[in-house]
Amino acid sequence: MLKVITVGKIAPHLKEAQEFYRLRIEKFANFEIIEVKKQKTKEEEGKSLLKRSKGFTIALDERGKELNSIQFSKLIENHPHLSFIIGGADGLSESVKKEVDMVSSLSKLTMQHDVARIVLLEQIYRGFQIIRNTPYHRE
Repeated sequence: MLKVITVGKIAPHLKEAQEFYRLRIEKFANFEIIEVKKQKTKEEEGKSLLKRSKGFTIALDERGKELNSIQFSKLIENHPHLSFIIGGADGLSESVKKEVDMVSSLSKLTMQHDVARIVLLEQIYRGFQIIRNTPYHRE
């Protein structure tokens, strides 16, 4: 089971991109995108996000560990139950970052959380392509 757990609904202009990758990822794994409601504080959001995670849990944060696509694919391959957590506009609380198994960065750039979701979905799809040794990923 693979989960992406995030605060809030995705912006309407990005729904098509989300659906594009969701359909492709579902061919390789049980996959779920879970959207939790925005709360008054990051701490409340964090509890709601963590409550829905299962297995090896990765929080996305710009200060986290950067992985290349090959390393990212190994995470997918080695963890049959994997959850990714994306915070809201204010990011994730420190308590969430301490409780997860890993804090990872998609980029040193700060990006809007909906854009981070699309980048994550593309990398998950790319990871499955790497695992299957298809020509999608080029070095």
